[in-house]
Amino acid sequence: MSLRDPRNILSTALLLWYALFQAVHAVFNGRYLLDPGNPPFAPPPEGWLPQTVAFLNGMAFVDFANAVLSLLFVAGFLRRARWSTWLGTVTLTVSVYAAAVFTWGIVQAGAWRGPGSEYLWVNIPFLPVLLLFVVWSYWAASGKLAPGNVRGAV
Repeated sequence: MSLRDPRNILSTALLLWYALFQAVHAVFNGRYLLDPGNPPFAPPPEGWLPQTVAFLNGMAFVDFANAVLSLLFVAGFLRRARWSTWLGTVTLTVSVYAAAVFTWGIVQAGAWRGPGSEYLWVNIPFLPVLLLFVVWSYWAASGKLAPGNVRGAV
């Protein structure tokens, strides 16, 4: 079994992991947006600076919106909706970008405390999403996501 086919069981498992990952993101980011300024992670030694809180607020809003759209994408892709290809490209790109920017921001804020940091454990579940992004890019470049290959009723 390989990841060369976007419709095989391994590829579907990656898509379902992405949906689960984003469902959890929607819950955590939604909760954070209801009480902004209190991230569920340990602050840096000097506490959260106002500009860091503003950064986290913006990230939470974008991440929440992307999580909702990602769930829509996975549902559409599984139903072979034509629009799911472009939505998947957008949501996966935003996911990778958000993970990189969040990690960079946390390191710059001084909250990263090395390999034992809880921030590392937050990023480990992202690794299958990163793999999905890579294979999605391969599928798109090789034409495996062309409209004729994802035909559907929706």
